Amino acid sequence: MPRYKVSYVVPKDPGAGVILSQREAPRVGQIVELHGKKYRITEVINLLPRQGLTIFLHATLEPVITGENQGAETAS
Repeated sequence: MPRYKVSYVVPKDPGAGVILSQREAPRVGQIVELHGKKYRITEVINLLPRQGLTIFLHATLEPVITGENQGAETAS
């Protein structure tokens, strides 16, 4: 089973980003919670070629407006 190393980036809030290891690939439209705030994934791209069981991805995020954040998943 592959592991994903994901670089989460919020373009207008550089301090909000994080790099996480997780078991599932992020998906466009998915809501994630980072640092207690909810974000929607707007883009997912491969950063590097797969290395063994590790897949390196970049996910661009946008803040979720209050009231839209039902069903958020915590990125892990």
